This record gives sequence, C-alpha cells and structure tokens, in this order.
Amino acid sequence: MKKLNKKQISKRLNTFWDKYWKISQDFNEKVSKLEKDMNKKLNLGFNLEFFHVDGECVGIGAEDYSKRKEFPLIHDSEFI
Repeated sequence: MKKLNKKQISKRLNTFWDKYWKISQDFNEKVSKLEKDMNKKLNLGFNLEFFHVDGECVGIGAEDYSKRKEFPLIHDSEFI
C-alpha cells in the first residue's frame, strides 16, 4: 500500500474544510435566529434553546440552567 503524504493531502482537503465551516456557520446562524424568534413569540420570561448532547439536538429546554426546574427539557420524542 502506498504511503500517503499528509501535507499534500491536507492542502487538497483545505477547500473542503473551508466549505464545511461555512456551511456550519450558516446553519448555526439560522438556528440562533430560530431560537430568538421562538423566545420572542413565546415570551416566557426566560429564554429557551435547542439542547444538544454529543452533537445531536435532543430537545428544547431553558437556556439558563437555574430555570430548568420551571421549564424542564422537552425531549425530541415528545414532539412526534
């Protein structure tokens, strides 16, 4: 098996890495806008957020940890 030249491959992968980060940034900006819209429309007196575990969205809960007794996490399975 041919030994790979990590430096050469890294140069070739750089474009894909840049595109990945652009897509990721765009997605995060859209999620942030959605959270702001959700909080504005619900007007609960505290903010909610999409809650992630190990990189996966698992539900919606209070952004401020101290408010989680008032508003516990609603798991993704509860929306279905």
